[in-house]
Amino acid sequence: MKKRAINFKELWTKNFKEILEKESFENLGDRKLYVGSSDIAGCLRKAYLQKMNDKEISIEQSIIFERGHLAEDLVKKGFGNIPFKEQYEVKNDDGSFRSHIDFLIENKYEAIIVECKSLSSSVESPYESWVLQVQFQMALLAQEKKNKKISACIVALNVNNGWHEFFWIQPNTSLQKIAMKKAEELRDAIELQIEPKAEAQGYCGLCPFNSDCPLRLNGCTHINEALKGEAKEILTLNETTKVLNERLDSLKKSFVDKLNNLEIKKLSVDNKVLSLAGGITSTSLDINAWKQGNPQSYENVLKDFSKTTTRAKYLLIR
Repeated sequence: MKKRAINFKELWTKNFKEILEKESFENLGDRKLYVGSSDIAGCLRKAYLQKMNDKEISIEQSIIFERGHLAEDLVKKGFGNIPFKEQYEVKNDDGSFRSHIDFLIENKYEAIIVECKSLSSSVESPYESWVLQVQFQMALLAQEKKNKKISACIVALNVNNGWHEFFWIQPNTSLQKIAMKKAEELRDAIELQIEPKAEAQGYCGLCPFNSDCPLRLNGCTHINEALKGEAKEILTLNETTKVLNERLDSLKKSFVDKLNNLEIKKLSVDNKVLSLAGGITSTSLDINAWKQGNPQSYENVLKDFSKTTTRAKYLLIR
């Protein structure tokens, strides 16, 4: 096979990274110079380390992040003739706190923040991190739009199956104080170069800084509501599957006995074929008996013909 003159995958990967970096800088500026709404919405340790290190994000993760921009384009199509501003920047007096609002819709009396969120499932209520993010945005916007009523709408979309929902968020003084306190904590941590406390998040498994995270090293026992919801869904489906499997196994056993009694080996039902299988006697090596009966022989053979395999991690439910 003739070798290609151009390594397209390598070239595409290089261009993709460069374009993303350029677009990010043009839209958001140097994020190391300020605390943003996405920084305070999640784990402060992760946000801090991202600003203090140049750890590269994988191409796979970058592609997932790009779903957010696709969601923004979809939401934008629904604005029609409604005037709006895109990537509208709000900040505090010294510019240390900033946020780039996806879309801002305003008239003489009110200003509406529209934030887009892309996800791979459906949710009944907005994530805590989303709410905290828009509370931070509303707090900053209120400093600029002093005489206008301010609210926020989070538009969540699953671009895979078309699910979408609108969540309206009103200003909440208590939540805004929490958001501002987290922003101040992160700003102080950056200035003093002191790593903030880690916080459990739904994305902990994908965090590029989880290898030495205190939560992971000490055994994380607390999870946020989003991750807890996924865990509950897994447990519910696991119990449902267990009941269905028990019923299925019982039906299969009974059905096999009936086919045997009728001497039927194969039948067709609704374009599917059910066949009797098995019933064959085979001989295999009893490894445990060999190991106990002749351990030296076992060790010699294992040494000469051993094979190492790594089992993928799986979820154990007890």
